[in-house]
Amino acid sequence: MKRFGFLYERIVSVENCRLAILNASQKKKKRKMVKEVLDNLEYYANDLSERMSRMDFLSPYKTRIIKDGLSGKERELQVPAFYPDQCAHHAIMQILKPIIEKSSYRWSCANIPNRGIDLACKGVERATVRDRKHAKYCVKMDISKFYPSIPHGKLKARLREKIKDEKALQIIFKVIDSHNPGLPIGNYTSPWLAELYLQPLDYLIKQKHRIRHYIRYADDLVLIDSNKRKLRKALHDIFLFVEELGMTVKHDYQLFRIQPYCKERTGRRGRKIDFVGRCFGIGFTTIRKRRALALMRQSRFIQKLQRQNRPVSYRMASGFLSRCACFKHTNSYAMKKKYYETVNIKKLKEVVSNESKRKCLAQLA
Repeated sequence: MKRFGFLYERIVSVENCRLAILNASQKKKKRKMVKEVLDNLEYYANDLSERMSRMDFLSPYKTRIIKDGLSGKERELQVPAFYPDQCAHHAIMQILKPIIEKSSYRWSCANIPNRGIDLACKGVERATVRDRKHAKYCVKMDISKFYPSIPHGKLKARLREKIKDEKALQIIFKVIDSHNPGLPIGNYTSPWLAELYLQPLDYLIKQKHRIRHYIRYADDLVLIDSNKRKLRKALHDIFLFVEELGMTVKHDYQLFRIQPYCKERTGRRGRKIDFVGRCFGIGFTTIRKRRALALMRQSRFIQKLQRQNRPVSYRMASGFLSRCACFKHTNSYAMKKKYYETVNIKKLKEVVSNESKRKCLAQLA
């Protein structure tokens, strides 16, 4: 395995620190602290470079509890200060990103830019729509408490396999040790380090077991093949390997037959793959029930407001238009006709457009 060196000088260079501050400030430029740093960019770029050289670039995290999306799961976020923490994280990852991306698995999504939900869906549909012959059985599983359960010692050993620059490693280790246990949810570095940590698992599944289709979205794994025995062997080895990594697989893992397309309910066999907000069967894709119900409720409420000639808020209009994008990628013709085409989409787009213009004018003023 190739190991990378001479990274420390690149990480702490003033040019890299200047770019890190600019990247970290994206979509935050109205904040008081961010404005102050950007107004004195050269001073803070030099200061950040010096701080990273003497390993003094971290401050205590602020903790926030949020409810995650439609699932309503409570998650504890550690929010780092913009300066110097977030800027230092960007400075580190600007150098590490190409190294991690180079060795990442093609269908590993969520942690890498331009590899989001749409790519994960394409990966599953590559099996269920284009390769129906081999899309017979599926294993669906995920890792329990993924970020908090990543052990620092094993993550550091994994980093030593990729990087031989000791000074650069000490900077990265300082970020890792800033939170215990595991990696903090909220750090810019956490998804990238988690991606690097799970890369050996991707190679185990694809190279050793030769699973026909394998897609990973962060800590959610989907394996699709025509051979049930092969999937059982892979499942056993994944359990052992995840234990070696210091983590555990959730008890609700599933191995099941994938449901083929059938108009009549009585002829249906198997189940759909519930993954990244959609349900995949052989030859078709639908919206997850929870998301569909939320979209239906919102559609009825907007229709009611439009019938009464009452205004629709920007947040509701933009949220509904965003949710309706799923119709483009799923087989939901009847639902689209009932809940999308009955809404005056032109008026909603006007609301979003007017708000965007207002924000642009406010920035120019």
